[in-house]
Amino acid sequence: MKFDFSSYPVRNKGFSEQPMTILDPEPKAMLCGIMEMALIETGSPAARERWQKIQLRNLLKHASERSAFWRKRLGGKKPSDIELASLPILTRQEVLKQAASEGPLLLASDGIPSTPHRTSGSSGTPVRFFVSAVSVQYNFIRSTAQYVMEGRDLSLNRTRLYQSNQPVKNGFSVEESPSWMGPLATLFRSGINKNIEYLNPDAKKLIKELERHDIGYLACRPLFLEWLFNLVDPAFLKRTKTKIWVANAENISNELIRIFSSLEIPIRSVYSSDEVGPIGYGCGAFPGHLHVATSNVMVEVVDASHELDGIRLGKVLVTHLHSYATPFIRYDLGDLACLSETCPCGHLGPTIHRLHGRLSSVLKHRDGKFSSFYIRSESLAALADFTEYRMRQTDYEKIVVEIGGRSELRPEEIGALTAFLKERAGPRFEIEVLAREKIDWGESRKRHGFRSEVVSDRP
Repeated sequence: MKFDFSSYPVRNKGFSEQPMTILDPEPKAMLCGIMEMALIETGSPAARERWQKIQLRNLLKHASERSAFWRKRLGGKKPSDIELASLPILTRQEVLKQAASEGPLLLASDGIPSTPHRTSGSSGTPVRFFVSAVSVQYNFIRSTAQYVMEGRDLSLNRTRLYQSNQPVKNGFSVEESPSWMGPLATLFRSGINKNIEYLNPDAKKLIKELERHDIGYLACRPLFLEWLFNLVDPAFLKRTKTKIWVANAENISNELIRIFSSLEIPIRSVYSSDEVGPIGYGCGAFPGHLHVATSNVMVEVVDASHELDGIRLGKVLVTHLHSYATPFIRYDLGDLACLSETCPCGHLGPTIHRLHGRLSSVLKHRDGKFSSFYIRSESLAALADFTEYRMRQTDYEKIVVEIGGRSELRPEEIGALTAFLKERAGPRFEIEVLAREKIDWGESRKRHGFRSEVVSDRP
């Protein structure tokens, strides 16, 4: 083990001016937090597993003492006698019920504030729960830790784009700050932090905004890049000095993978959820493999009977070790994946692979099987003009397509969309194409192009 900070952009005034002190409290605490997370996630597997078991026992004890819901769920057993796999799976509806009836399980006397939170609603009804200040702080430090753990250049800018659910002027808004490193900004020089919130943006103005600074680390969904590449050549990312694409761990098309490979811009996937924060970070050597954020969660994959495109996958369950405000223990995310004890790269820790994402993002069939249904927005844009779109599987053999920004559609547009989607989904599907002035997205903050609303007949 070697500690060497010679390549780090330490500020000339980065060290403390106080007597007998090297670092001021804020950067010292954050640097210590990063070190702790790296120790857990890359250090001794035996020590990590022991720590996780103790943290799980602490969480179970807290939940049983503060919650009637959890006392009943744990069946009166002592936390030290409980094996994680013996507990029932926690559903979204159960979380909603517990949080609504009991409120946060952290009290004012605990000295740890908790606040209401909710999911984006991408899985249907948003999940409302409570999150502690400790969890919020962990999420920020763990995100920053990935840059340190991979030895990334801290001096680069970071540009994050995310979809809004509220109209904004010109279709997007920009928030800039001089650093993306929080308390470490006083110790290390970093590039600027730029957050861009968008919804049906003015394309020319948004492109001009992206050109205003070097992009550096680009964090966005695959669908945004597919939209962008309809307007500019992919070489745009090279011209704007994009270093790495940090992608949400949802479906990344083979075409996007090919484009980034040709540009020699690495892709790093991040798997997280609103409920529990970071779950896994993409392996730099083996794309599609995600190292579990073991300092935050324990991951299980159960019921590997779900067949997707000929591959057996299981349901992803997570236990959030810091979820003291609203416990998430064996929580069903609704995702499908495989889980290995180690990664092919040599990482000695649990690794998620073949992650497909929500069960609601695949086509469901009567025989219990699933199939991929990944449609690029540019494919639809070639067949009809729209400002937004949404596809919903409303029955085993029916898909409803809503084309936004249109009061009506020409017969040839309806015909072209119908033929294209039948070819992708299968000839037995009925395709209903509807024109919408504006699509009603309900409470959801995420606007997924496709969602299956079919409740499977199988358990």
